[in-house]
Amino acid sequence: MELEWRQKTALGTIFIYVIGTTFLIYLVFQGHITIPVWIALFWIIALFTTVNAVSKSFTKDANEQFYYLRTIATPTEIILSKVMYNAVLITVLVLVIYAFLFLFFNERVENAGWFMCTIILGSIGFSNLFTLLSSITARTQNFVLLAILGFPIILPLLLLIVKMSELSNFAIQQKDIYMHLGAIALLDMITIILSVVLFPYIWKD
Repeated sequence: MELEWRQKTALGTIFIYVIGTTFLIYLVFQGHITIPVWIALFWIIALFTTVNAVSKSFTKDANEQFYYLRTIATPTEIILSKVMYNAVLITVLVLVIYAFLFLFFNERVENAGWFMCTIILGSIGFSNLFTLLSSITARTQNFVLLAILGFPIILPLLLLIVKMSELSNFAIQQKDIYMHLGAIALLDMITIILSVVLFPYIWKD
């Protein structure tokens, strides 16, 4: 995780991307937007920000630092540390997106608590999936795979997240909210288990 924090230039670029994108949307819509469009734009920005932040997580590790990392940590420790770091990073970035969209449009979902739960669970899911995909593309040196594999894999999670975001804006039965949050959490668990199981095979010479 210390190695990740040293990439300050990359992190700064991502934050500039987030701020610039939200401001551009503000200019396009002139500060007037409906909640469904707000939610859609929010998760579109979050998704592309995640891809930019996580897509090259293993690029340097798969080349310059590959053999060094193998001597100091097991594959399970490496993937879990990467997933945790990326989950925290994505959560922070998504919260920044939320803050700027609220600042520019003064719009937010009615139930902020449920929406925050959705952000956290969604960020964990994004981290699990894109960290694993990043390791595959870095080891194969085929970065087209990220786009080919990423969309069909992320689609179920993205649909659940968007649906849960919409539910957070309406006074509906609690069981519907619990059902969608449970489904997102289940996907998170499945993807982290897949990452732990598959990564040792990816990390081999």
